[in-house]
Amino acid sequence: MDFIFANSPYVWIFLGITLLFSEFLLPGTFVMFLGIGAIFTGILTRLVPMEFYSQVVVWVVSSLVSILVGGTAVKRFFKSESSVDPFIQDDFLNQIVPVETDILVQRHGGKVRFQGTLWDAISNDSKIPKGNFVRILSRENLTFTVERVDS
Repeated sequence: MDFIFANSPYVWIFLGITLLFSEFLLPGTFVMFLGIGAIFTGILTRLVPMEFYSQVVVWVVSSLVSILVGGTAVKRFFKSESSVDPFIQDDFLNQIVPVETDILVQRHGGKVRFQGTLWDAISNDSKIPKGNFVRILSRENLTFTVERVDS
């Protein structure tokens, strides 16, 4: 443990670089800003020796500043666009599709196959076992609400 505290600037820098590279594996840009804060903490700790708790405070503060400043910059350079196309129809409504994984009542976990892709599905009234067919009633994000189709 003494080795870590004796080399804490390098540990912070290593942690920061690890967090920066983990950004490639995790969605979003949040982890990158934590990595920037850790690298800043490592550099500052190398220049100004300080206690471990002070280092943690510096990391938290520098990460928050990094999130605020970096988040604003990211939003400015990468603007998000959303639009609604009035010509796109809800082509999934009332489609009959097979159940691939048991569909539960008001709980995620069930799957249906629609247009060659597996979609999450929930039921409002009853559990629907694999192998049955269901009718798509609505969609919320990537989850269909379905009902059993009697054969």
